Amino acid sequence: MSKVYALIKPRAEAVAYLRELLTGHGMEWLGEETVNQGYGMKISGEDQVAAFSGVLYFDKKGFSSRLVMNKGSEGLFQLLEENLAHPGAQNAAEADRAAITPATDKTMADEPVILEQLASRAHIGTDESGKGDYFGPLVVAGVFIQPQDVAVLREMGVADSKTLAAKKIKSLAESLRELLQGRFNVVYIGPEKYNELYAKMGNLNKMLAWAHARVMENLLERLEMLEKSGRLDCQYALTDKFGHESLIQRALMQKGRQIRLVQIPRGERDPAVAAASVIARDVFVHKMDELAQKYGIVLPKGCNEQVRKTAQQFVAKYGQDELGKVAKLHFKTTQELRQN
Repeated sequence: MSKVYALIKPRAEAVAYLRELLTGHGMEWLGEETVNQGYGMKISGEDQVAAFSGVLYFDKKGFSSRLVMNKGSEGLFQLLEENLAHPGAQNAAEADRAAITPATDKTMADEPVILEQLASRAHIGTDESGKGDYFGPLVVAGVFIQPQDVAVLREMGVADSKTLAAKKIKSLAESLRELLQGRFNVVYIGPEKYNELYAKMGNLNKMLAWAHARVMENLLERLEMLEKSGRLDCQYALTDKFGHESLIQRALMQKGRQIRLVQIPRGERDPAVAAASVIARDVFVHKMDELAQKYGIVLPKGCNEQVRKTAQQFVAKYGQDELGKVAKLHFKTTQELRQN
């Protein structure tokens, strides 16, 4: 179980202090490796009882912020507790055990309160990309974070993908995949599959609920495999509010029904949801590029006049039947094309 300690010093001083602290108590410092584009340093070593490993995180100003120990002996943890402060919750499990105020309480109507409460607890955040785009797929991503991840994500500049430039999204997505190491999941629904599902469900919100639920289920299953000592204690999942909460609840299966679902408008204010939005958008853009290369036509994003003109060009070149392989046919744009 990860343990978190506060260590606020200039980068070089923090590393030297930690190395001296451990080696000065008979522990062997075996190595250090820069990770997360310089925002983290992975350390490893051994004491007389067991091997240890952890990550020392840094902010943009070059100061260390916290030490997250993933493995070590009780003697090591005791040494760190005696010499380093705690940044709040002493470990992820301790944060999870504190319950979020029930949704029926008036305090839960205060969105900042919800976000603050969730930030100190392990939880899943999900978001989608492509919902409002005529061309391309629908992509839903989910990210599982623990309290010690929040500061790192903020230092990286993770935010709602709609506020970020394309190059920033691409670089952030690469960093997030490296940082999260299996703690994320993506459900990709290509245009053909999208049109098939929409024909069955007849409602976009139902399809979104199904996709978000699948991401949550997939993540919970993966987390269960990652946690050797048993099911990882993830009690909460947060998503942007796109429909009634019951839509997702009904779509969840056995694992998903064990967690508490929270939906709020502009859910991307939560770091887990923001990270999910970045990953989802990166996948969406990549798939759009693949479609453009396949058909030799740049497919614009969104749903506007430029999109309609491009759709006309596409139909003229490839025919109406092929349109369902690149576009979401229930959009009004399709009706306009047929009328013309």
